[in-house]
Amino acid sequence: MRGDFFAIGLDEFLDACELGMNPAVSLLVMARGTGRDNATTSWSALSVWQHTGIARRRAKEAIEALIEKEIVELIEIKAGKFPKYKIRKPEDSKRLLWLPNKIIDGAASEVPPVTKLRETGNIDLLQKFVQLYGIQDLDSDGGIPRDVARSTFDRKKICPIGHIILYGFSNEKTTATNSGLFDGYGDRTDEDGNNGAWTVLKPLIQMGLLEKVYYMAESSESNAELIYPVGPHGTGDAIWELMTWLEEGDGKGFAFQAQEHEAQGIVPKHIKNAAMVGLYRLLYRPKTGKTSRWLAIEMEQAEAMVGLVSKICREN
Repeated sequence: MRGDFFAIGLDEFLDACELGMNPAVSLLVMARGTGRDNATTSWSALSVWQHTGIARRRAKEAIEALIEKEIVELIEIKAGKFPKYKIRKPEDSKRLLWLPNKIIDGAASEVPPVTKLRETGNIDLLQKFVQLYGIQDLDSDGGIPRDVARSTFDRKKICPIGHIILYGFSNEKTTATNSGLFDGYGDRTDEDGNNGAWTVLKPLIQMGLLEKVYYMAESSESNAELIYPVGPHGTGDAIWELMTWLEEGDGKGFAFQAQEHEAQGIVPKHIKNAAMVGLYRLLYRPKTGKTSRWLAIEMEQAEAMVGLVSKICREN
């Protein structure tokens, strides 16, 4: 199955990173040009230059380094034609990373993400950016796992409304771990004053490659189930509809109290530890079946929340 994505072996990519920025970038470009087998490619130095700006001579040297390291094999070369290569693949398909074409191609007129990362000269940023695709779990976490990085809020109960409760949330607190993918980062500090895992996460956010999104969840724990996205798919409008309904009825004081907080959210009464959480998600996502399934579930969650608010405002 081919879509707007390609695959590359995690170990093969890490081996390329050990060779330096140009070989790592070149391998990503070559992988972008693979066919159904996710291994055979005719994308070579010319493609690397066209997609990332690496001069053809240096791109050729990078590919030669990949061949010498046995990450890439030259399988065919004919006069007047592009050479054909085969990229080494992991024996275990679970070691494959599925990446969106847009990290190589870019979107519209923007500088492609991999080109931006190459231009930083920071191989660690490129490496961790690609590795984040290996740990992102849209189905379970809505983005990268919350035990890597997340935000939590102080919660205040505003008022019950039927079988739900309206809460206000303030004082966002953001944390990131220095274990797992960021093991050994505890003592790191960059020139911008970022510490630990933030020496990677903050630059990715600033470059527009990692976005922060908010959800209502069953609790603030990193493994709590998500209830609905806060803001998109009409949930933001639904909260304001509820605020307006309160203001125009007998709950004007509650509406004012809720709006004193940074954000508001509703949950069924039986979810006692409900919380608003912030999580991080890679901006570009491969258009796989898994991505489509996650988006459909998120839409269902949002529609359920919007429908609940509409029912409250209509029937009360």
